[in-house]
Amino acid sequence: MIAALLTVLLFACSGLSGERSARYFGGQLANLFRLFFATVLMGGVTLVFFRDSLRGESFAWLFLSGIVGFGFGDIALFLAYVRIGARLTILMNLCTAPLWSALLERVWLGTMLSSPQLAAGAVILSGVALALLARPPGTGHGSRLVGIACGLAAGCGQGLGAVISRKAFDVAAQQEFALNGFSAAAQRVSGGFLTVLVVVVILSMVSCSHSRPTAVTSPLKARLWLAMTTLCGPVLGVSAFQWSLIDLPAAVSTAVIATTPIAMIPLTMLVEGERPNALSILGSCVAVAGVIFMVLIVR
Repeated sequence: MIAALLTVLLFACSGLSGERSARYFGGQLANLFRLFFATVLMGGVTLVFFRDSLRGESFAWLFLSGIVGFGFGDIALFLAYVRIGARLTILMNLCTAPLWSALLERVWLGTMLSSPQLAAGAVILSGVALALLARPPGTGHGSRLVGIACGLAAGCGQGLGAVISRKAFDVAAQQEFALNGFSAAAQRVSGGFLTVLVVVVILSMVSCSHSRPTAVTSPLKARLWLAMTTLCGPVLGVSAFQWSLIDLPAAVSTAVIATTPIAMIPLTMLVEGERPNALSILGSCVAVAGVIFMVLIVR
C-alpha cells in the first residue's frame, strides 16, 4: 500500500509537468522524448544491477504491458493534456483504470475483489470525481470531445497494462526468480518507447500533427519540465506502481492511485495560484476516507 501512495505523489508531479512539456514540445514529441530518456536510464540501471530479472518469460508480458499502457495509453494521455488540461485528464485516466482492471482481472486471472474492497474503490472514485468536476476544466487546444475520448482511452491503457504486468509477476513467481518494480518498469517502458516512436514516425510521414507546440521562449524551463515528467512518470512513478502490483490486485492499486488528482490540488495552488472551492475540498475528504478504508481492509 505504501508503494501505491508513493505513486500518487509521483504521478501528480508527472501530470503537472507532463502538461507543461506537451505545450512546449507538442504532445507526442514530449511523450517520445520522456520515454527515450527513461528507456536509456532505466535500461542501463537494470542491466547493471538487476540483470538476473531479465527473463524471456516475464519480459514478453512486460513488453506487451508497455505497448498497451506506455504506448497507446500515453499517446492518448498526451493528446488529452493539450485539449482538456492535466487535472481533468488525470481524473479520467486514473478513475476509469480500475474499471478496466477489474474487468480484465476477473475474466483473465480469476481475481475476485471482496465487497469492502469494491466499496472502498467506489468511495475513492466518487470523491475524486466530486473534487475534480466541481471545478471547470481549463482552456485547452483542439476539440474538448476528442480530449475526453483520449482521456478515457488513456484510462483503458492504464488499467489493462496494469493487469498484464501482474501476469508478468505471476510468471516470475512460478519460475522462482526475483522481479522488482524498477526492473519491471524498465522492461515495460521499452515497449512503450518503440510504440510511440513508430506512431511519431508514421505521423511525420503523413504530415499529420495532433498537437502543435507553443514557441519555446524558455528552453531551460521546457527541459526542466521534461526532466520532471520523465523522472516522476516512467522512471520513479511507474517503478512505484509496479512495486504496488506485487502485493495488491491491479484494481485495488489503480483505485488508490486514482486519488492522484487530489494530490495535484496543492501543486496547482503552488504553481498556478489556484484555490479549490468548498466542493473540491469535500470531494478530497471523501477520497481520502476511501484511501484510509482501503488501507485498513488490505492490511
